[in-house]
Amino acid sequence: MNELTIPAAASTPELTVYLFARRDAILSNWRSACETDAGIHTVSTLSTEEFNDRVPLLLNILIQRLRGEDEEADPITVAREHGLHRWHKGYMLLELTQEVGHLSQTLAEELETYRALYPDASPNELMRAYQEVIWISKETVEGSVTQYDELATAAAMSRANTLQAALEQVNELARQRSNLLRTSSHDLRSSFSVIQGAAFQLDMENQSQEEREMLMEMLNRNLTNVQSMLQSLMSLARLDAGQDLPEISEFDVAKLLHALVDGAQALATERGLTLLADGPDDIIVSSDAVKVQRIVQNLLLNALTYTASGIVSVSWVREDKYRWILSVQDSGPGLPDDVVQNVAVFLKPTQDSTKSMDGVPSGLNHTKLPTPESPSATPPARRGEGIGLHIVKRLCELLDANLDIETGPGKGTLVRVRFLINYKS
Repeated sequence: MNELTIPAAASTPELTVYLFARRDAILSNWRSACETDAGIHTVSTLSTEEFNDRVPLLLNILIQRLRGEDEEADPITVAREHGLHRWHKGYMLLELTQEVGHLSQTLAEELETYRALYPDASPNELMRAYQEVIWISKETVEGSVTQYDELATAAAMSRANTLQAALEQVNELARQRSNLLRTSSHDLRSSFSVIQGAAFQLDMENQSQEEREMLMEMLNRNLTNVQSMLQSLMSLARLDAGQDLPEISEFDVAKLLHALVDGAQALATERGLTLLADGPDDIIVSSDAVKVQRIVQNLLLNALTYTASGIVSVSWVREDKYRWILSVQDSGPGLPDDVVQNVAVFLKPTQDSTKSMDGVPSGLNHTKLPTPESPSATPPARRGEGIGLHIVKRLCELLDANLDIETGPGKGTLVRVRFLINYKS
């Protein structure tokens, strides 16, 4: 601190007048003390106004107390605001307490300077001033540190809640994966049992040619089911392991979709279904053509396989200059409860999804299939549909695509995917 001298004939000013006249010097000396403290690292990043923050108001309150005037604000509240400011500026708690300590020390030194400059100053006035500095320093520590501690506690709780939510999501993912594998294993065992039974009967000599043909058809059908399910499980495992990375190229997705729909017409005819396609003749995109194709094939195959009668509709449109939309809709029974329960946690509708199915809420909905005795009954969807939806979901995540599903009993299922027109890995 610079030494101060005054003429010998100068009269002794009131301490409050002196402190008010020295306020900027006090703030400057306080900052200098903080800048030279190796334990405070944030001061240099703050402007003068940012560093001073609410401290000038605390100095005003000190002067008002010494004058016996009403205080313009509660010092603890002001100090809390200062603590909030320091929190937002990235101060550590130790930095904050050291900063307040330097403020107290600067004020004490200023009182010593006043006593040295004006030996005739009232000792009682000085003693009271020291007491008020100690008291307002205590309130500043109480307010600023308490506010900082509350914010730190809230932040810690928020981080803990975030970690807990992440842990619960991981546990739920593990549970869903376990359910999926358990039901898939059940389906595989069932198919193998049918294969084993058919092979045993084929080995019997008393089978007619017609019975043998039926058994061969049953054998081939179940072998195909097993092969398809094993391929789906292997594909899902590769996706979950991060081994199936996007390979980006520019292509006409409308041309790809037309080809996929044309290729599925034979299956639709065999199933007695009407397969319709609507969309512009060309949409040039930059994405992974193979993964887009796999998404469409999974959705189209599910729709054709599990719709007993009626329509399967595939449509696409450019939404804006950033995204294009694919929709696959069927008139089937809707997704069954077990499939919904297995994938509902991971298939969340986007905020801007538009409800297309009258009376059916957007997003996945728990659905009850008609009973086999009812006239509209259809064969229940196999668990393999859940694997297909998991694969679609994972592929959508890889391509930053949004997946919405609307489903309801007797209303069928609508799957809508919003793809990026220019995907950047």
